[in-house]
Amino acid sequence: MTTVRDLGDRRFSVVERRDAQRQVDDGLPWIVASGPPITSLGGHCGYLGGEVSGADEIVAAVRERVERQVDVVKVMASGGMVTTGTDVFTPQFSIEELRLLVEQAHAAGLPVTAHAHAAAAVDQAVAVGVDGIEHASYVIRSAEGGPPRAHATEEQLAALAASGIPVCPTLGGFNAAALSVGAPPQVKQLLAEAGITPEQVVERRMSLLRRMTTFGVRFISGADAGIAPSKAHGRYAEAVIELGRVTGTVPALVAASSSAAAAIGLGRSKGRLRRGYDADVIVVDDNLAADLTALRHVRQVVLRSVPVSPRPGQS
Repeated sequence: MTTVRDLGDRRFSVVERRDAQRQVDDGLPWIVASGPPITSLGGHCGYLGGEVSGADEIVAAVRERVERQVDVVKVMASGGMVTTGTDVFTPQFSIEELRLLVEQAHAAGLPVTAHAHAAAAVDQAVAVGVDGIEHASYVIRSAEGGPPRAHATEEQLAALAASGIPVCPTLGGFNAAALSVGAPPQVKQLLAEAGITPEQVVERRMSLLRRMTTFGVRFISGADAGIAPSKAHGRYAEAVIELGRVTGTVPALVAASSSAAAAIGLGRSKGRLRRGYDADVIVVDDNLAADLTALRHVRQVVLRSVPVSPRPGQS
């Protein structure tokens, strides 16, 4: 990986790390940082330091991120799977509050990326014009106490596609084995109570992504790395490989390169092999056009025109 976007640190720690890097290039992947995600009181990832309540605190939170010169504002539009006590089925903010946040960020020249599992939260994010959506799971509670499910109508998917908002489906380690072994306890409990197997979760998720593809929803690759053991760092290749099973090889590679660069504000310097762009390149052993799993076998990394692996003397 030659560039990393962090969408949730603890009390601006990654923002500070980014600032140090930009004073003296440390030869590590370029950092795009959001600081702590803005969330409701007791909301998803509230322990990271971004809790707010009401319009005044939303305005103050955005102002703080502007002052710290973050690259993007992250907002938790719904509850999350790994934060006990939050609700993945409902929005965490009213649409007026979410619109205020977006307007404040945009007025300062900052994009907004929204975490959204709940179908209603995805709809809110589309309606207020966020610049990116993480997950877009469209989860809803089933009627009469049945198991929760992912459901998006044709109208919802058409609106998402028409908005042009890129969706990061946060794959990478999203498979039945990972969910069975590495999922947090509360996620395992949720599946058990709902009577849903990990295999069913994966198939329903991939089915939704296939539907999104038919509507023309824009994808970018991302892994949600670090949020849980099943989402360990270093598995970005798996996110691209898994997306490729939905979109096909070339669209998955575009989602991981030029589309991803554009979505995180680096479309004029990264993501393409073009004169004047940063020479960020990975070299693999085999033909990616024939087999995306070649991403698992990186031979060399070139970062901003400088080979950084293998180190001198290594073969």
